[in-house]
Amino acid sequence: MTSGLWVLIATSAILVFWVVGAYNRLVRLKNAIGAAFAQLDEQLRRRHDLIVRLMTLVAGPLSQESGALDALTAAGTQAREAAERARATPLLAGPLGALAGAEQMLAASLQRVLALVEHHADLQHDAAVREIGEALLDTRHRIGFARLAYNDHVQAFNDATAQFPTVVLARVFGFFPLEPLVALP
Repeated sequence: MTSGLWVLIATSAILVFWVVGAYNRLVRLKNAIGAAFAQLDEQLRRRHDLIVRLMTLVAGPLSQESGALDALTAAGTQAREAAERARATPLLAGPLGALAGAEQMLAASLQRVLALVEHHADLQHDAAVREIGEALLDTRHRIGFARLAYNDHVQAFNDATAQFPTVVLARVFGFFPLEPLVALP
């Protein structure tokens, strides 16, 4: 065998190892985004469950404020449906954008109900209502941290898919940049 053939074999082997390594890195980064979304989804589920518990506690005392309670119920239903769609396709911008919008509407409705709770004397002193309020605040912080972690993974993936020469491989195998979650209240 000639030295030229050995160079060709060595170059081909290096290229194959690079392609396999780069592909595996992109898959690993994409899987990390899925895992980060699962953590975010867990916190959103927690908030939805807490809101349902809050509604059962305040529905009687705030019955005269049925508009605010109905708006919170509708926003909660819409947010759960958007979360289910996003759960099915956590890497698509459309369902994630719909989820962010639904969660913003839910947060606005929740703030309205919490303001009513603050002005209701019986509910101000209810330990269960206070406990849920604190848990909701804690969950809001957890959602913020989970969103940041998700966005960090999206940024790492986007950086990897945009760097040369990996960008060529990324396009060949269908890895395209993803959208970060702009805001989740």
